[in-house]
Amino acid sequence: MAVTDVAEPFDMSLAAISKHLTILTRAGLIQQEKRGRVKWCKLDPDALKAASVWMQGFGQFEPVNLDAFERFLAAELPPDP
Repeated sequence: MAVTDVAEPFDMSLAAISKHLTILTRAGLIQQEKRGRVKWCKLDPDALKAASVWMQGFGQFEPVNLDAFERFLAAELPPDP
């Protein structure tokens, strides 16, 4: 999907959506490719399956706190180049 198509159903700025997509790309869950003036996103099903299995381990004990999960990922992922 084009980034603009991904952003359409959300009440967020395109810049905020792009930031979230960059995080998903850095995590290896999606791939982004720029063709002309349009940036396209593609899910990586194998990575999503591994991430789902990993997150299910958290759900066995308590609901996942997504804010805490985001802070954890920010601490674990390397900074932007």
